[in-house]
Amino acid sequence: MKEEKPIISFGVVADLQYCNAPPLNNRFFRNSIEKLQKAIAGLNDESLDFVINLGDIIDTDWESFDEILPLFNEFKVPVYHVLGNHDYEVPDDKKEQVHLKIGTEKYYDFCIKDWRFIVLDGNEISTFANLPGSSGYIQAEQWLREGEEQGKNNANFWNGGIGKAQIDWLESRLNVAAQSAEKVIVFCHYPVYPPARYNLLNQEEVLMLIKNYKGVKLWINGHNHDGNYGLFGDIHFLNVKGMVEGEHDLAWSVVHIYENTIEIAGFGNEVSATLSI
Repeated sequence: MKEEKPIISFGVVADLQYCNAPPLNNRFFRNSIEKLQKAIAGLNDESLDFVINLGDIIDTDWESFDEILPLFNEFKVPVYHVLGNHDYEVPDDKKEQVHLKIGTEKYYDFCIKDWRFIVLDGNEISTFANLPGSSGYIQAEQWLREGEEQGKNNANFWNGGIGKAQIDWLESRLNVAAQSAEKVIVFCHYPVYPPARYNLLNQEEVLMLIKNYKGVKLWINGHNHDGNYGLFGDIHFLNVKGMVEGEHDLAWSVVHIYENTIEIAGFGNEVSATLSI
């Protein structure tokens, strides 16, 4: 670790996918309670500004929220939430209440010092977060159909997309950041780079937008439990690993922001890295 003190430090957890169900393949759903408790203990020992949860708190069932959400109150610092696709694996009459249950806006931003953190809702255009017949559902069906026709490997029902209103909002926040000479980190449940089967349905549109802003330094996401990394221009794209994987495996990160680098300290199966900015 560097001698200099980081400007900002924050913890990262992703894809707990808790539910009271037996394991499926390498996903140990019930064990996510104990894993999160260990992450809380580890992250509470760090000097952090906040913790970001990158989505998929639950795997399925509305009742699962009541068992795992209270644990997030044990963090000593503020916790920000990103919405994931599995968070919407609840009855149709509960879908519009998901973000309220978790206690978050669907998309939003916040600032610390000269850094702006933008949280996106990649479920906005999807067949799982919307009711059949709704505009978001119909748009998702169209994107999935067109993606399949074009042979896109991310045209999968478990992926979502970002609608025009949110794209416009994202652009407005990036413009504010540029005018204020702020650096930017974007949080989303879904990756947009490198190309992969887990990526946001309109990955190209979002990627082409953010690449125009030199202040954007890092995109962090979950969703792909294996993790991934890519560099597009000067923007780093970090896909962290899913905590639900493995019977006893742990995976969380601490991100330290310095003047010229971002250092990722991985715990358990999570990798460590130094990213230049």
